Amino acid sequence: MSEYRIIIAGQLEFGSERVFQQVLDQYNHRMEHYYKNDILLKPEGFFKEEDLALDVPRTVLVGSERHWLNTLNLLERVVSFSMAGSLNLWRLDAGTILDHHLLEPKSDRTTVQLFNRGRQLVSQEDKEQEALDMMTKVVGRFERHAQAYERRGFVNLRLNNLEDAIYDYNKSLKINPSMPESHYGRGIAYSRQGEWENAVVDFDAVTKNSIPHQAIYWMAQVALGDAYLQLSRPADALRVFNMFSKRKQKIASLDRYDRRVNTTFGKLLVKAGRAGDAIIAFERALNGAEDKKAPSEAAIRYEMGLALQSAGKVDKAIEQFKLAVPEIPAAAEALKAAEVGA
Repeated sequence: MSEYRIIIAGQLEFGSERVFQQVLDQYNHRMEHYYKNDILLKPEGFFKEEDLALDVPRTVLVGSERHWLNTLNLLERVVSFSMAGSLNLWRLDAGTILDHHLLEPKSDRTTVQLFNRGRQLVSQEDKEQEALDMMTKVVGRFERHAQAYERRGFVNLRLNNLEDAIYDYNKSLKINPSMPESHYGRGIAYSRQGEWENAVVDFDAVTKNSIPHQAIYWMAQVALGDAYLQLSRPADALRVFNMFSKRKQKIASLDRYDRRVNTTFGKLLVKAGRAGDAIIAFERALNGAEDKKAPSEAAIRYEMGLALQSAGKVDKAIEQFKLAVPEIPAAAEALKAAEVGA
């Protein structure tokens, strides 16, 4: 029987002692009688009576397909009783995702319906105030709604209301300390305020509470590398950008980072005396998607020329400098010096 790597992470809120106890009793009963204890997630340690919640920090387990299906079916039942929160479940085989399920409340309870409508507003342009009002209404009805605070924080961040955003993210993380979206958002807010040490802590927390198959994991890595550079920690930035550049996961939304990150990575490699590796990074940058935040093609070719020159490949360096000359004044001087030395 094949065994798989199974990852479960998230939190569900039940809102009342009665519902919490009902869910816990049903969980135990079904685990013992329906599934004969072939369940990966045992209730001990995860059902938090003091919070009336099911709290699952990123948990890695090994189990069969039967374990996976039984656990998934039981948690699908559990989520139907929840007031707020979400659970992510992944099943992997040798690093490849076979299944992913996001379980969220979809009942007709008023708080659930309000949040789902508000979440739709968050993604719409020019609907920021309506989204803020809706999320405020949600947390007014149910104070322990970590997602509503996170979504309100996201809108405040988009409006550059940094103190309000940090307040919302703090409230979210007090309820669910493992929520990667709130750590990421708060890290961005800290970055905009120049609080780089705080930003590093949050971006690092994202990677500890997500997996490399999620876009947010790599978004946080990019932001972490940028923060390390602001703190004059190039070795740490080099390590993080190296991971991003060589990632195996294919996530389309990350393509927009490739040009900028690989350019920065290449320049760090040159400074570290690794010109050969830098050339590869610059080639990846040139093959990256267009990005307004990234250096121009000419600027990348100029940096590649410097790397090639450092690696003793003068003829190829001259080719890159010539392509960069029309836009980069420094390329003309570099070209002249390279041709004299050739």
